[in-house]
Amino acid sequence: MKKFMVALTGLVTLATVGAVVPATAVNSVVTAHAAHVGPSLSVNAIYSSAKKVTGKATKGSKITIKATKNAKKNLGSAKASSKTGKYTVKLAKSLKKNSNVYVYATKSKTSFYRIIRVEAKKAAAAATKKTTSKKSTKKTTKKSTKKSTAKKTTTAKKHAAKFTVKTPTGTWKSNTANKYSQVWKFSQKTGLNQYLYKNGKKVKTLTSYATYSVSAKTPTFWKITYAPKNSKSKKTAYLRFTSAKKFKIVNSKNKVISTKAGVAPAAKWTFAKK
Repeated sequence: MKKFMVALTGLVTLATVGAVVPATAVNSVVTAHAAHVGPSLSVNAIYSSAKKVTGKATKGSKITIKATKNAKKNLGSAKASSKTGKYTVKLAKSLKKNSNVYVYATKSKTSFYRIIRVEAKKAAAAATKKTTSKKSTKKTTKKSTKKSTAKKTTTAKKHAAKFTVKTPTGTWKSNTANKYSQVWKFSQKTGLNQYLYKNGKKVKTLTSYATYSVSAKTPTFWKITYAPKNSKSKKTAYLRFTSAKKFKIVNSKNKVISTKAGVAPAAKWTFAKK
């Protein structure tokens, strides 16, 4: 987070922040992302035998698939439907099982990506064979499957967030610390803008018209990479959502930390959507 706020002319000097959803969590099957600041993006499961990748994203957004995060060549690209948001990207080559692919959605000045683990084709075939095994084993398998599924579902419910953040695009206001407060504005048209206030009066523009991208490590833990206007260097910030309309500033390990914002003393910041 340190990199994150310092680059904003001193927005936040995060303790040990590094720099889209490694950092980003790798999913063999696509999991729900926390709502992000850029385009929405969902990706259907990808198998090693696949010749195309399908899913759904923000209507009209550009979908790009890469073998690595910084790959110069794309494995394929397409445009999400302007009516439904659905997309189909034809792959330039076959994918290896257990490899990762980076699926990007880009629109206007923002982008968002997911890292998807390629599944083995045999895994699907094996599952089919099990369900078509002898009748004598079907009942036992079904019972044990139901029990294990019920346990997994119960465990997942205990740990899963009871809210979904679709996109934090909009205006967010922080708590007041040492008479100072902040306002962050995310927009696909004007980028990221951040302001510092003292006693309710604006005293400094911390960052303006910054391009940014978002990756979700978990549905509630995000990494934001941004570049202030006219700056070639990129900065990073980490956010932990505690509800659909509230997040805290944390470090790369998802720990709440005290950070500086311009001339404001270091403090723990919590933002709520206005």
